[in-house]
Amino acid sequence: MRLILISIITILISSIANADYSFENVYRFDNIDMIKNNDDSNVANMTVNGFSKDSNGNKATSKCLISLRNGIVKGNCQGLDQDGDIEYTTVERDITKGNIGKIMRTGGTGKYANKTSTCEYTVVLTDFKVGVGYLTGSCKE
Repeated sequence: MRLILISIITILISSIANADYSFENVYRFDNIDMIKNNDDSNVANMTVNGFSKDSNGNKATSKCLISLRNGIVKGNCQGLDQDGDIEYTTVERDITKGNIGKIMRTGGTGKYANKTSTCEYTVVLTDFKVGVGYLTGSCKE
């Protein structure tokens, strides 16, 4: 009985630990288009293509359609991992408050089907003139 209880606790703890993961992402900005708004703020739209790996061993390419208005970054992304599974996410960040933002998985196919997660990411490096960046983050499912 004691062995069964220990086994159940171990399985529960390991499944909880497996639900959290970290990731790294490198990306490049493509098709950047920017205009001035009537209040002199910038309005921009861009495609962001990236490559990521996570602590669960997944590697994926992604494409995001991003808008930037009044310092707020918002967008939708679609990622394709090494197994052919698709992950759908949204991204948000207030640039005026720093380099930390949120990525939320809204669903997908395969291992991502009917699974959501919330991630906090930190932009480590970015250069709009060169058109590249690097970010890291951690997620909870």
